[in-house]
Amino acid sequence: MALPFILGVAVGAGAVIAYKNKELLKQKSSKLFDKSKDFANQTIKKTKDNLEEKCEAEKKENE
Repeated sequence: MALPFILGVAVGAGAVIAYKNKELLKQKSSKLFDKSKDFANQTIKKTKDNLEEKCEAEKKENE
């Protein structure tokens, strides 16, 4: 019976802490977003380069 009450208190406390530290959370999430965006761009570029190399190799084999 007390579990929902305890869970509610924990979630409420987490919300209050997040609200008090919203600027810090905003900065950290922005950094995380930028890092993940850079990682995705690098991965896409590597994949594109690999596919282009494979296509060129297949063209040379077919000639």
